[in-house]
Amino acid sequence: MKTLLELQSMQSLTTQNDTSSNPLSSSSSLFSELIENLLNEQTTNTANPFNELGAANSPQNVLSMLQSNGTSTGGASTNPYLATFLLNGSVAPFNNPNVGNSDVSPLAPYITDYTGQQAYTDVLVNAEKYRDVITQAAQTYNLPEKLIAAVIKQESNFNPNVVSSAGASGLMQLMPTTAKYLGVTDREDPEQNIMGGAKYLRQMLDQFDNDISTALAAYNAGPGNVKKYGGIPPFKETQNYVTKVLNYFKA
Repeated sequence: MKTLLELQSMQSLTTQNDTSSNPLSSSSSLFSELIENLLNEQTTNTANPFNELGAANSPQNVLSMLQSNGTSTGGASTNPYLATFLLNGSVAPFNNPNVGNSDVSPLAPYITDYTGQQAYTDVLVNAEKYRDVITQAAQTYNLPEKLIAAVIKQESNFNPNVVSSAGASGLMQLMPTTAKYLGVTDREDPEQNIMGGAKYLRQMLDQFDNDISTALAAYNAGPGNVKKYGGIPPFKETQNYVTKVLNYFKA
């Protein structure tokens, strides 16, 4: 893992500094040395997981694959194991639910930790269509992207046109007065709704010491009820709400 991360770092340096030179010369020498070491380890240890590098059997081949983001070069087949660690869309194999299992690297569970990108899968897979807005909201209000997606899943199941019997509407189910307070003028607009809902969730976290469970209860039942009961209110709906959102968030 450490070696592959070093490869990724060196790829960035190589891309910046050697775009017009021979990739095996000058400042690429350290990068080439890393590749040589990796390949030597691959050939001397048959049980090594890096055996999955397949066609990457020489420094020249590895560099060619890196420069093409892991896609085919000179007739060589795509190598998703190597592409996993590349810049420019490195987690693509894990963002696409239609990719076959044979194309998924065994290192997939570790990708998010090292790239900072979140792949939505399983119950949250429909969050992909709102990824850009969710990312913007998460960065703006310092929230985990997956927490926003989990709230959307529970509130509307990713349907921007849902209207509740109480009058809440949109992806994050904003009430008219709450939406007005948050500056949301069109609750059915996905971007406005997500940005408004994330802002409100951030406010609840700030009010309740960044405790996610309590903040979710406040999002659902209102901060007044949380203060009244000194925590999650004894409402079955709210208790179920908190449990379900946390399950989605931790899935």
